[in-house]
Amino acid sequence: MSYLSQINDSSGSLGDFSAIRRPVEAVTNASAVTRTLHEEESGTLFYLDLSAVDNDIAFTLPEVSNAKGVFYDFTYIVNSDDDADFSLTTGDNSVDIYGYMVAGAANSTVDDVDGLSKITIDGSVSQATKGLRMSVVSDGTSWHLSGYVPVAIGTVVVVESASA
Repeated sequence: MSYLSQINDSSGSLGDFSAIRRPVEAVTNASAVTRTLHEEESGTLFYLDLSAVDNDIAFTLPEVSNAKGVFYDFTYIVNSDDDADFSLTTGDNSVDIYGYMVAGAANSTVDDVDGLSKITIDGSVSQATKGLRMSVVSDGTSWHLSGYVPVAIGTVVVVESASA
């Protein structure tokens, strides 16, 4: 019997209670992926596998003015190939991403992303990307980033660009 079933059976007053699960999608680079995300996919957790040779995954965020409250999460589930990059772009040079990525390994520091339109996780710099996480949320004007990259500071795996 599941934990939630035990709670329901023993309480008698909560009624039917079930676990809330968010949408999950596995994305691999078995072939190159170029995709525009949609508002309807908000809340999706994307499991990224960039272990195939030489193919990139490129996601474009939805138009920000229609996306207030829209959010996505991305997690690397394996280490990446040395020529496999993941990019996340606003698709518009006038729309920016603000936020940070905490760099782990030996010393936790912060990689600041301050008003740029594209972020690329560069597989040629480090393949030790398993566990990397990124979350983005829109306020209707900009996208806001938080995340974790498992490589030490000084290893510039997060590449930023003002050009979408």
